[in-house]
Amino acid sequence: MSRTDDRDEHGPTYHPVDGPTTEPQRSQSLSARAKSLWTKTGITWPVYKLMFKGALAPTIATALFQADSYSTTFTTVGYLTGIMAILSIVIQPRAKFLQTMLVNVLFVCIAAAVVILAFYCCVQARLHSVEAVEPGNGGSDTSGTAAQGAQTAPYNSSASAVAGVWLMVLVYTWATVRAAKPQFMIPTIAASIITNVGLVYAPQFSTMAQAEAFVKKLMSAIFTGFGIGTGVSLFIFPATSRKVVFNDFAAYITSMRSALAANMTYMHSLEDSDMFTFKRTETARHRLVQSPEAQGVKAKMLALSGLHAKLTGDLPFAKREVAFGSLGPDDLQQIAKLLRMIMLPLLGLSCLSDIFERITEERGWGDVPVDHPEDTTAPEAGTKMRAVLEWHELTRKLREPFSDIAETIDQGLEHVGLVLSLTKPSPQTDLAEDLEAKDTQPRPGSKDFGTYLDRRTSTFHEQKQDMLKVWCSVKGIELPGGFFTDPDVTAKFQDPEWLRLDHDSEVRRRSRRQLYICLYMEFLLWSVGRRVYDLVAFVEHKRVTGKLDKRRLVVPGSKRLRKWAISLFRRDVDTRDDQQIEGNDQMTTVYLGEAFGKKKDPMHLPPHNAWERFSDKLRRIPAFLSSPPSVFGFRVACATMCVAIIGYLHDTQTMYTKERLFWAQIMVAIGMQPTAGQGLRNAMLRILGTGVFMLAALVCWYIVDTKTAGVIVFYFLFIHAGPYIIVKYPTLTTLGMIGPITMTLIIGYALQVRKVGIEAAISNGQAYHPVYVLGPLRLATVSGGLFLGWLWTVFPWPISEHSEQRKNLGSALYLLANYYSVMHETVRARLRGLDDDSTIKGSVSQRLDKARRTLYGKCNLVLSGMRLRSAVIKYDVPIGGRFPSQQFQDIIESMQSTLNFMVLVSFASTSFTEMQSSDPSTSSSEWLHTFRRLIGETNVTSQSITTLLSLMSASVTNGQALPPYLRVPEPFQYSQRLDEMDADLLSVRHIAEPGYASFAVVQIGTKCIIDDLKKLLAQVKDLVGELDFSYHVISTKDGAANESEETLTYTKSNPTTDQDQNGATKT
Repeated sequence: MSRTDDRDEHGPTYHPVDGPTTEPQRSQSLSARAKSLWTKTGITWPVYKLMFKGALAPTIATALFQADSYSTTFTTVGYLTGIMAILSIVIQPRAKFLQTMLVNVLFVCIAAAVVILAFYCCVQARLHSVEAVEPGNGGSDTSGTAAQGAQTAPYNSSASAVAGVWLMVLVYTWATVRAAKPQFMIPTIAASIITNVGLVYAPQFSTMAQAEAFVKKLMSAIFTGFGIGTGVSLFIFPATSRKVVFNDFAAYITSMRSALAANMTYMHSLEDSDMFTFKRTETARHRLVQSPEAQGVKAKMLALSGLHAKLTGDLPFAKREVAFGSLGPDDLQQIAKLLRMIMLPLLGLSCLSDIFERITEERGWGDVPVDHPEDTTAPEAGTKMRAVLEWHELTRKLREPFSDIAETIDQGLEHVGLVLSLTKPSPQTDLAEDLEAKDTQPRPGSKDFGTYLDRRTSTFHEQKQDMLKVWCSVKGIELPGGFFTDPDVTAKFQDPEWLRLDHDSEVRRRSRRQLYICLYMEFLLWSVGRRVYDLVAFVEHKRVTGKLDKRRLVVPGSKRLRKWAISLFRRDVDTRDDQQIEGNDQMTTVYLGEAFGKKKDPMHLPPHNAWERFSDKLRRIPAFLSSPPSVFGFRVACATMCVAIIGYLHDTQTMYTKERLFWAQIMVAIGMQPTAGQGLRNAMLRILGTGVFMLAALVCWYIVDTKTAGVIVFYFLFIHAGPYIIVKYPTLTTLGMIGPITMTLIIGYALQVRKVGIEAAISNGQAYHPVYVLGPLRLATVSGGLFLGWLWTVFPWPISEHSEQRKNLGSALYLLANYYSVMHETVRARLRGLDDDSTIKGSVSQRLDKARRTLYGKCNLVLSGMRLRSAVIKYDVPIGGRFPSQQFQDIIESMQSTLNFMVLVSFASTSFTEMQSSDPSTSSSEWLHTFRRLIGETNVTSQSITTLLSLMSASVTNGQALPPYLRVPEPFQYSQRLDEMDADLLSVRHIAEPGYASFAVVQIGTKCIIDDLKKLLAQVKDLVGELDFSYHVISTKDGAANESEETLTYTKSNPTTDQDQNGATKT
């Protein structure tokens, strides 16, 4: 068995999720209890490696200061190397780390260059306002500089004013970039630190030599910290992005196996449960609650969707990485594509409970008991009882074939994991291999398993006839012998009278829907099996060709690297939460396309001459200045200047530096968030992290009687908590970042003073404080800066999470409309046989497939971001009425369900293309040709749905009411229409025809899409309202009545009206 060297040999092993087990209660020993507590922490060997890396980098930077050459070089800025080592985020995979480090270095160099320019302006302002003066030597009672031996100059108002202007401009710039490009969070933090620290001291320089010495010292400390972080990341437990992706593959496969098992558990529960009865919630809306088995399916699919999103974000970095391995970037891309193709039918299978729920709501069966029908007088009780009993009989007879194919699929997924070395072989593998000669059934991991899987899935597809016989027997339809094999017998068969005569019969419609659901389950299970076989065939091909056994240097091509370089600064690139290491862990930015942002200007025609084109470009300047990122940058600049102004005044400049008030200034610049809710949440986390790690710093310093060696050891141990929080609780990343920085600042400064002496320590103008004073001072300045920053998120007007959630909802509706439009064209082309080869680059089908994949990923990304933001909304200060959180949550669920069924319809339509190109006997089927001809004359999907979703998007985005009289198009009854066109087409004689099951899935999917859209339209109307142009006529018939009766009247013409004495209008 070949093994791939890209995975972590010590990484987690993924196995199918076991069922719950029970053990007898017995007393545990102390060691067993300790082991249990350790297990609850979730610290495994892979997790601890990340914790160790994250703690090692700042520890090295702090310990190095004990070397004479190191302390002589950095003097009063030595602790900054440890902070920059933390900001390097050494726990990132290699490709992501190197990309972040590259951008870090770029931003720091740009910031340093601009700060040098600001120094020059300050020095020139000083020289042009007063005569040249001899600089002083600095000290604790002067406004000294951070560079050893650098000299100071007296206060100068001109230099301070120039420095303040530069500070505001640069802070505005970095904050705007951070808001527009959230993936540049860490680089802008590093640039903001240089900017704020540098411009605090800028008014104190009288010569450029002083300024250059300062910047050189600061840059040396920063790049040394980056260098230490780079060394730790690349050489200590190196983690490649390819390794992360392989672990994602393993988790993806395990999650699909768990989801498949949950689906089978739900199907088995249908054998003896009432699938049409749902409990209702205790809330005002009384929503239906599905069974525990159905909820388990939803939970598994939600976890799978999360893994799919994570894989989508990790894959680009793995494809760009230079590494030793077996599989290349294209191989990784193909595996991810094949895994996604397995997920799509599995997603449709998980919607089975939703279909039953829709039937329940449509029939009004939710409150009709089935166990004791005599307890109710509802006329539907008997009908529901018969439907439930029929489903019991069907599912019991289908249990064996469905369980067999599910077991085969599970084995196929296990086989992929074993071949790619994503999972370790079970202890029974050796025994199975010994018995393989006696057992004709190949085991997962064996060379012949692919052929076995192909045979088993084909056998299951052929057994569809048995499933159809079961349905016919349940419905009382007697099929003659040779019905599915002898064309003459099939042609002579006549449908029962109740199925043949009355097209509008409720019994006929209910029976056909039941048949469609059976075909739905069979088709999707078979589709999952075939997609698993495609994946097995791919990995088997790689094993047979020997590619998995050979390690080579994998280098991305020049085209891929060029696309990566361009993507760093392009606008049409989605940013993901996993690239936003610190700060906006709830922010998701998705590029919606030109159609969403580019609107036709009703006040300007397109430019035609040179002046119009030039002036049209000038209009971009005010458009940019009024954009949300620019407004946020201006808020940050104003908030920063509220603190920084103290350092630019004559009476407080010395105190500002002495008491380190610039810490508050820095926290304002890097800690503010675009919305008030995020700002308050992150401020609370930063204050909590600062306070907790301040106490840890005090313990670390005094528990060893301030001995340097002991302090460094305890510092290393305590600092493990930061990476642990980031790894195990990503939503608390802010806490995991600010804590280690606080501890590094306090301990690093204390060790620095001990090494260089108090006299050198105060040469930068900062007063010396012992640890027990410095810690609370740090907490006070951080808290003050964060509070001031939060005030500027609500002043002069608040930017709330509520408004952002509304805008995200509008974006999601727009993307859903876009996806439906692409799906509409795709399905129409496939059903009519007009699509071309999707493997040809540039073909229509290839472009449609790419657009669908992109839009599906964006839709899921926006919906996921809205769910994350829902957890932050509670941090908004409530003003006025409460935010309709539950209504937004219901809309998100409806949109997710609509998207899932759209994906299902698109997936089911692929079978028509495959039938046309694969099997000649299938493609020449007379029934299929007739079906294509007739379906081409019908409107399979309606573009009016695209219009409806676009209108809802515009209303929600702009906060305006919906237009009146909006209606969702009625679900197109393909069965009824085809019956009218050709009554023989959907006869029982053709239920085994290729394409019939696909048609059933399309029919169910489109019906569910329409049902979801009706629910979605009602929910959006409830949220934004609907325009009302009707007349409201007040009746005043009863003159003694104190309250009038309001009556809604619709008129086609303008009636003659007059007014009575009270001024009320009469018709």
